[in-house]
Formats: sequence, structure tokens, C-alpha cells
Amino acid sequence: MEKNKPVSEITEDSKVTMYHDGECPLCKFEVKTMQKLDTAKAIRWVDITKDNKALEESGISYQQAMARIHVKGENQTMLTGIRGFMTVWKHLPYYRRIVPVIEHIPLLLPILESIYTLFAKYRLPLTGKKSLSASSETNNSSEINNKGA
Repeated sequence: MEKNKPVSEITEDSKVTMYHDGECPLCKFEVKTMQKLDTAKAIRWVDITKDNKALEESGISYQQAMARIHVKGENQTMLTGIRGFMTVWKHLPYYRRIVPVIEHIPLLLPILESIYTLFAKYRLPLTGKKSLSASSETNNSSEINNKGA
């Protein structure tokens, strides 16, 4: 959330945007938990399986979004992985306390990023979804140019 601005003045452009897979059971559980905590409505939650337009406007492809979590920060910079999660967590009660810990303990961020990368690599088979190559055949309509992702 923008500092010094009431919630009513937060615009869609100033919000943090999380692009998530709404068909992934693990992802859905985590996102629903975070949505409940987002009482200030500081985060725009985009289900990439239902909102092709938002995904296209973001400049990332469906395959990129399925491979790693993507978060657009308040400054419109696209972040992925743990740094993306940290951008969201900064706006949520309880979670916001985790961010300084990750930022200040040496090697914690790269360790968490390695764990996330491993999870992301096996997320689709673990959750019973098709591989990205099989999914891409049905989602070619959302394929766009890679702009700064």
C-alpha cells in the first residue's frame, strides 16, 4: 500500500499485483490465506488461468507465469520467486514480519530461492496438472512477447 494515502486513494496502477495459478491446489490455498489478510485491498490478485487480458497486459507469457510466481511491485517492476512473495508479504499482517528476517540473515534469501526454484520445477506434476508444454498447446492465445520479465 502506498504510504500516506488512505485505502480509498489506492489506484489499480499503484497496487502490488500477484499473478497466480488459480487451478493449483497448493497455490490456491496460499493465495486464499493471503487474500483474507489483505483487508486493506493493497494487492491485486490475478488468476492467470482466468484473466488472459491481465496476463497479456503484464508483458509475461502464460508459460512464464506458470513456471514461476510473478509479482508487479508498486513501482511497476516485475519480480519473480521469493522476491515476488516478499513484495506481497510486506503488505500483509503477520507475513510482513518475515521480510526483514529474510533480508537480514545472510544466505537466507538464496537458500529460500533455491527451495522455491525446486518446488516450482516440480509444482505441476505434484499438483496433478499437465506439464507446461502440454498446457501451452491449450493456452497459445495468451502467448505474448516477453517484455522485461
